[in-house]
Amino acid sequence: MTLKWKFIVNPNAGTQRCVERWEKAEPVIKKSGIDYDVVFTEARKQGKEIATKAINDGFNRIIVASGDGVINEAINGIMSFPEKKRKEIAFGVLPFGTGNDLATYMGIPWDPEHAAKTLIEKTAVSPSSIGKVKYHDTKFEIYFGNMFDFGISSLVNLGNMAGEMNWIKGPSRYTYLAIKKLITVKQRKGTIRLDDGEPIDFKLMLIAIGIGKSVGGGMLACVNAHPQNDFFDVCISQNLTKPRTLLGIQKIFKGEHLSLKGILYKQAKKIEVKLESPIGMEHDGEIYNEDISSHVEVNIMPQAYNVLYNTEHPSMYWLTEEELKQGKKPDGTATKTMKHWDARIWQEKN
Repeated sequence: MTLKWKFIVNPNAGTQRCVERWEKAEPVIKKSGIDYDVVFTEARKQGKEIATKAINDGFNRIIVASGDGVINEAINGIMSFPEKKRKEIAFGVLPFGTGNDLATYMGIPWDPEHAAKTLIEKTAVSPSSIGKVKYHDTKFEIYFGNMFDFGISSLVNLGNMAGEMNWIKGPSRYTYLAIKKLITVKQRKGTIRLDDGEPIDFKLMLIAIGIGKSVGGGMLACVNAHPQNDFFDVCISQNLTKPRTLLGIQKIFKGEHLSLKGILYKQAKKIEVKLESPIGMEHDGEIYNEDISSHVEVNIMPQAYNVLYNTEHPSMYWLTEEELKQGKKPDGTATKTMKHWDARIWQEKN
């Protein structure tokens, strides 16, 4: 099969530094000799339309140079095709946004030239799971490839989108926004049902439903997750006080929050959440008006699409398609030479 690469570049990503990063990456891409085309997004939600058109035009490598928002749009474009067609497509990223959580689990470094070289020369294709969200309030449905979450994390993202604390550059802005939102947040009561279990009561501070491990620029909410599992990892703040949540913010960036009193960590294939009042919910760092909801259902779709992962990933073991067919199970707790947090630092330096 002839490989045709479509690069979707979001010029507004990474505090509007994406174009600068793309200009550093493109010479590496040209030098590689691959058959490629590039298009720049001009409006929000356009990523889905561009990805869909690219696939219809015969492109089978869909690469997003952006942050997690346009990445999510492109994933939804891929998921609009039947399974047989999706098997012909591989999805990849150049991490030119602020948080870059999905790129972290794919093992793509942040340096533009290194990222492009890694993507073209050191990646392999393997299946990854997808989550599907149904919003009962609005009848809206959407897919996500990394994390579905709400509470402090979604409030932080809304603040980031509104330009709050934008004088702080890089992922550390998410930390300061989390502390700011913690001071004013009103905890909502709700219930969460995992698979066919009994509803679990909670006072909402954070619920994260993960295919990948991190959200919000490196918060390892679902620290044991693996994108090839056939279930979600679920982190539930059942009844956290604000002081304990502040401690949790410090711990969550290194995945050390699971021992905190008030944190439940579970695994499930199907999740239903009901809240006493609506809240903004985010999938892969993206929040739309349709996502203001109080009742959602989330289902796992195992091995639903193909991704390009770094075969020299410093922290995560990926299984090949053949290994998955043989019944081998991924292990989100296994690491190579680095812990996940150290791998993130590796990405920032490379």
